[in-house]
Amino acid sequence: MSTSVRATAASLRVFLERAIDYAGLFAPASLDMMTSVRNYSRYFNDPYRWALGRFVLPVARLDEFLNARKVVAADPWRLSGIISADIEMDLAAVDEFNRKAHGAVIDSLEVRVCNLDQVDLVRKNRPPRTTVLFEIAIEQSDEFLPLLRDIGGCAKLRTGGVIEESFPSVDEVGGFLLRCAELGVPFKATAGLHHPLRSLRPLTYEPNSQQGFMHGFLNLLTAAAVAWGAVRSGRAVPRSMISTCLADEERANWHFGEDAMTWNGDNEPMRFDLHALQSMRSNFALSFGSCSFEEPLRDLRELDIL
Repeated sequence: MSTSVRATAASLRVFLERAIDYAGLFAPASLDMMTSVRNYSRYFNDPYRWALGRFVLPVARLDEFLNARKVVAADPWRLSGIISADIEMDLAAVDEFNRKAHGAVIDSLEVRVCNLDQVDLVRKNRPPRTTVLFEIAIEQSDEFLPLLRDIGGCAKLRTGGVIEESFPSVDEVGGFLLRCAELGVPFKATAGLHHPLRSLRPLTYEPNSQQGFMHGFLNLLTAAAVAWGAVRSGRAVPRSMISTCLADEERANWHFGEDAMTWNGDNEPMRFDLHALQSMRSNFALSFGSCSFEEPLRDLRELDIL
């Protein structure tokens, strides 16, 4: 938890506003429901609460969530529900949950789809006023992303896991971001994004854990800003620039000021003013999932960014 607070640069606040969806129930943290709920409730009093996004949970565990939430403060909560293989049953459960107004609302749904029929099933049965994030395999981007554009859906990109093989390459992630930007498909990323910058890290919290290169959330969101800004302005951006951004491990290449964020990791510095950052976050890079809210903030402080 935060131990000291200093003024946050305006560009950093816009860059990370409600960006961290808390997924403490999921690996590698794998916390129990009560601990996760207590943590999320506690984060409402954190001085950096502005970076806190939704509470992520499986729809199949809604009853467990409600029992745990009885013992915490009743702030209105925004939830992101993970849909299981039983898509129709889970969507009906979400609709019922939202109708009962528990002081928490599932306004975001995340569903892994393997074929176009599943996309259509979700589209036809989606509860009202919910955003749907379709998790697709990165190699199926060309097949699924045009369809998501046509139905007004969002994409979900899995950027890691607890084994090294779960992490897509910087070129794969860069290609995904650029294609999403070209089509105007918003996205969320999840898994392996605990740290700001790409770095070699243990992949779990277990002693002697396997290590691997993990994508950084600053890298990811900056690369998204590069892709989004270029497409919106009609400029061509080499995919190599986005890959360079995703692979950049140098803290000195980022500067967060009161009127803009600058990334200096390529031949020419890239500058994003507050309006550009706000547009990118609101319309394109929606959030990222992390099993810890505290670890990303701690790392940002250690890098003298926060």
